[in-house]
Amino acid sequence: MKIILLGANGRTGREILKRALDAGDEITALVRAKDKLADISHPHLHIHIGSACDIKTLRRILPGHDVVISTLGPRTPTKAACRIYSESATAIINAMQGCGVSRLLVISTALLFPSEKVLDRILSFIARHNAHAAELMEKTIRDSGLDWTIARVGFLNSNSSIGFRKTEGKLPKGGNSISRSALAHFLLTEAKQSNHINKIVGLCT
Repeated sequence: MKIILLGANGRTGREILKRALDAGDEITALVRAKDKLADISHPHLHIHIGSACDIKTLRRILPGHDVVISTLGPRTPTKAACRIYSESATAIINAMQGCGVSRLLVISTALLFPSEKVLDRILSFIARHNAHAAELMEKTIRDSGLDWTIARVGFLNSNSSIGFRKTEGKLPKGGNSISRSALAHFLLTEAKQSNHINKIVGLCT
């Protein structure tokens, strides 16, 4: 499988990168600077420099690929940082619609699931810019006409386990976290099996 990976230098992106290369997949990683993946070398890894919010760059590298996986997200919960969600989604979709690539997988936040828990309401307020930007991203994707899957997750951790629970349209009961390894495993499996086309999937351990 030929995969475009956006956000490859992040912790989740690197987990996907490692697992995909080990499985024999071909990865095109788009990063902002040449040194971002300088520690990784593989004959199936192709690194391009540019922004995931730049349509021209995306249109140049997209043709010939099977799927786009985006792990993009804000490093801080500020309003400006959170715009990466909606701005990248707009660019990705516009580029994909003209390049013959229709399969898109993205990571979003479980804060968008309705909840009556006080803690969830507090978190939603604290991360309101994150939730708002993610909601805009999701709407853009849902209206795109592409074959999308949105993985909504809560807290990410660095555990090595790849086990997870999943439910379409809601977060599995009693779960609020997932390992990056498990998230990477889900995304790569979904990229190949397409079990949740045009679905929002809640994931946790």
